[in-house]
Amino acid sequence: MINLPAPCYLCGEDAVLDGLCASCYAKEHPLIQVDTPLKIRTCKRCGAVKVPGGWNVITGPLPAKDELVERQLEMLLHQSVKRHVSDVEISLEEENRLDRVLHVKVKASGRSHNTLPSHEESYPLEVRFSHGTCDTCGMMSGGYYNAILQIRADNRPLTEDEEERINTIVTQRTVEAYGKDTKAFITSASKDRYGLDFRIGSEPLCRHLADEIERTFLADKKVNYKLVGQKRGKDQYRTTILLRLHRFVTGDFIRVATKPCQIQSMSKSGISCYDLTESSTFTINPKSSKWNGIEFLAPSSESRECMVISRQRGQPAQLMDSKTYETLEVEDHLLNPERKNGSVVHVVPIDGRFYPLPTGD
Repeated sequence: MINLPAPCYLCGEDAVLDGLCASCYAKEHPLIQVDTPLKIRTCKRCGAVKVPGGWNVITGPLPAKDELVERQLEMLLHQSVKRHVSDVEISLEEENRLDRVLHVKVKASGRSHNTLPSHEESYPLEVRFSHGTCDTCGMMSGGYYNAILQIRADNRPLTEDEEERINTIVTQRTVEAYGKDTKAFITSASKDRYGLDFRIGSEPLCRHLADEIERTFLADKKVNYKLVGQKRGKDQYRTTILLRLHRFVTGDFIRVATKPCQIQSMSKSGISCYDLTESSTFTINPKSSKWNGIEFLAPSSESRECMVISRQRGQPAQLMDSKTYETLEVEDHLLNPERKNGSVVHVVPIDGRFYPLPTGD
C-alpha cells in the first residue's frame, strides 16, 4: 500500500506542515507585518525622528540627504514593523520620491518555520513626512542654558595651546553626550581678555567638562548657584563653575618648599619639576603637602642664553650673556660636565643667583 502525503487544504499541493504546503504556510505565517501609509515626523534642523516618548537623534556628523532619509526610515521601521519571527533580515528599496511622500518596497527574508526553506516577502509602503523641531533644537534656538563654565588663568591670559586643548575637550565630550542627554549642547561659547565662557544646556555635562579640565590642567575649581525661578513649586538654580588655571605653565620657574625649580611638564598625574639646586627631577601632585605652598618665581622668558668662557676645578664657571656680553658666574657643580669652553647654555636668575637649566633648554 502506497502512503501519499496529504494535500494542502488551500491549494492541493503536497502538505508539509500543519496541513499546508510551504508556499501557503509562508502566506499564512508572514515574516513581518507593516501597515501603510506610515507617518514620520523629523526635526528640520538635526534630522531627529519623533518616536513615542521623545525623539531619536541622528548621532555623529549630519549625513547627506539620501543617507539621512535612509537612517530616518530605519528608525521608523524599527518602531513600526512587527516581526513574527526573530531571525529576519529587512531591507528597503526606494521606488518613488515626492516632496513629502516616499514610496518604498520593504523586503523581508527569513524562514516562517525552522523546518522550511528561507523565502523573501515584499510589501509596498508609503511614507508621509512632516517636519518640526525636536526638544534639543528648540532649547538651543531659544538660547536655553542651565549651567555656565568659566575658565580663567591666574594673573595671565590663557595660552593658545590651553585654549585649543580646552575647546577640544568641550567638543569631544559634548558630541559623546549628544543623544544620551537632550540638553547636551553648547548654547554659546565666547572668549575675551579674561578667558573662555561656555553656556551649556546640561548641568551634568557642565560638571563632567569641568572635572576633566580640572584634572588635565590641575586647576582650582569654584562652584556657585543662582536662583533663576521656580518650577512646580521648587526653586530652580543655574550653576556656574569657575576653573582657574595656575599662573605657571610648562617651562616656567616655581619654588617648591624652599627649592627653585623649572616645570618640565604638567599632566593629570601632577607637575614634573627640575630641581635647579640639585640638578634632579621629581613630581608633585595636588595631594602632596607641599602643593599649596608652590610659589611662582618667573616665566620661561626670563631664561638667558650664555656661552661658557672659563671652567676651572673648584672655581665658579664663567659665562658670558649672548646679548649683553655681561660676565656671569654659576656654581661649577651645577653645570653639565660636558659643557666646555665655547658651549652654549641657558641660565635663569633667581634670588640673586644664576642657575643653569637642563640640557636642551
